[in-house]
Amino acid sequence: MAKEYLPVFAEEIFIVNLYGTDEEIDEFNELMKETQNEKNLMSMTLIIEEIKRRNFLKMDWHCCPRCRYHANCKINWYRGERQMNSRHCCTYCQDFWKCHTQYCKLNNLSDKSSEICKQKHA
Repeated sequence: MAKEYLPVFAEEIFIVNLYGTDEEIDEFNELMKETQNEKNLMSMTLIIEEIKRRNFLKMDWHCCPRCRYHANCKINWYRGERQMNSRHCCTYCQDFWKCHTQYCKLNNLSDKSSEICKQKHA
């Protein structure tokens, strides 16, 4: 038994296994084998952000220049490298929760489903 416990990726593993598709779970588990690899970390981030967007946040707005990371965002760069069409705004943006609240109001949605995610990033 290890002398110290490091809860690395605990929340991410939980989210993927509970809400991910079989393909997402398989890909995530494969990526977990080399978490020091930056491309693996980016891929894991994309999987988690997509699962959160699809299951909790529902927001389909695209990443925009309001985000201070927009011009050199590694996540959007990696999405482009993977030829992904969905370049949605993500929870790493400093304005995400303001935009999400506005999105929910405009679409008559409750933003209560995102409360756990919001607390993590506050």
